[in-house]
Amino acid sequence: MNEPAAATPISESAEHRPHKVLLTSSRESWTTALVFLLSLSALGLRFYPALLPIVVIMFRTYVRDRYAFLFQLTLLLGGYALTDPTVTIVGLSRVAFVLSLGLMLIVRKDSVTKRLTIAWGIYFAILLAFAFVSEEALRIQFPSLMGYASFIYIFVPLAVFANRRFSYDSFVRGAWPYAFILCVFYILDAYVLCGFVLIPRSHMWVGDTMFYDLYWAPLSGSFVRKYPPGLYFLVLLVLPLAREYRLRWWQWAVLAVALLSTQTFTFISGVTGVFLVMQNGFRKVAMFVLLGLAGGVALYFIDGTMEYTDPNELEKRTPLRIKSSVDQILDLTEAVDDEDIAEFGSGRLAQAIPKLELLYQLGLEWRGLGFLNRFETENPKFIIENEYYKDKEESIEVATNIEIVVLQIIVTIGYLGLIAHILFLAYSWWAVRKLRHAKYYLTVLLLFIWFGMAGFEGLIYFMGVQMAALACAVPLLQHRTELAAARDKKKEEEYRNAD
Repeated sequence: MNEPAAATPISESAEHRPHKVLLTSSRESWTTALVFLLSLSALGLRFYPALLPIVVIMFRTYVRDRYAFLFQLTLLLGGYALTDPTVTIVGLSRVAFVLSLGLMLIVRKDSVTKRLTIAWGIYFAILLAFAFVSEEALRIQFPSLMGYASFIYIFVPLAVFANRRFSYDSFVRGAWPYAFILCVFYILDAYVLCGFVLIPRSHMWVGDTMFYDLYWAPLSGSFVRKYPPGLYFLVLLVLPLAREYRLRWWQWAVLAVALLSTQTFTFISGVTGVFLVMQNGFRKVAMFVLLGLAGGVALYFIDGTMEYTDPNELEKRTPLRIKSSVDQILDLTEAVDDEDIAEFGSGRLAQAIPKLELLYQLGLEWRGLGFLNRFETENPKFIIENEYYKDKEESIEVATNIEIVVLQIIVTIGYLGLIAHILFLAYSWWAVRKLRHAKYYLTVLLLFIWFGMAGFEGLIYFMGVQMAALACAVPLLQHRTELAAARDKKKEEEYRNAD
């Protein structure tokens, strides 16, 4: 097996070095990542022959570099704004769930993994119970239920590295080319191509984009907002960059501009905030937090100077959405009625208020309405008229699809389901807390909980749960490698004693 050229032995991993080391990857890793990501972009533009190089590259990396294969498989199954995994004959998230379920049955498990498996099984049974007591058909509920239960994806990395040694250093270096190239794609799409070409499946409010009919306006200055799913791979590098690795100044600049291109306050604040507080040493944390606060205040006023009126909603907006997001929080303190409250979070509470009212009217606040589908649910009991929407054509809707994830959970599986959800996530951390790199998982987990405050892949949707499961696999894989090393050392000592 050929590992990445930049990989180092476990004993020389970055966390044991006295100073941060430059985060680099081999030239082959960069080339492979670029070709693979361009192929995914082409597939996202509905250019289906791009499947051929994707399959060839993945077959090659499976043989030569399991780290690259794992990242490629994760990107393919999740989509991450490059592709739309729902347009395939069978949704790729369903493929991932079935694949993970099969791997769970055959992967060898140590004691920690066994406990996590049992916890997931109990959680999945609870989710099924909520689905069975709902009046909605199970066939309609199951796709959404799978999002909640997608933590089972943890068995994919465990299977990819079955009977192989795992290196945290190689994992981080393997993720770096994919994260950085995706940042470059975001910048090019947002500020140069001004459209949806390299990241074709980030959310679009108007139209569609195909390889034969691109939605773009190159060099027009009409910058577009690129929603953040394609940058979730950056989350895998937040803790390593805060504590163990360093970048060149221009690489930091690329990451910063890519973050700003999302115009998503929750994502920008989460990534930067966790990076600042995870620095080594109190003095460094304090220094970075003060610099971060100063930078945030500066960006707030800079953003305010570029305020404009949204022609569709006739409301004031700012291009970085920093000032407008902060102002919404300040305005909430002056709210006098439900309509004022509904405006909070760019109208996200407007999504929630009538659905929570229905929940209480039906007396289902403890077990929820079930895993409803905004497109397929037809039961009139679950259809509402949302008086808070300005677009009256969209006011008739299914009582689901709240972007604030905590409220969505309550509407779906009630307060009992929310308790079960929290207990499962808390136990997943508790189970690995004593393992090396456990803090890595905790960092990713907390970031996606924070992202869920604005509806961007909280831990009930496939991409968010997939990232959390991938991060949780890191301490498990490291633990398995250390157990194997201990067994080898014991056998070697026994062999020497026998001689």
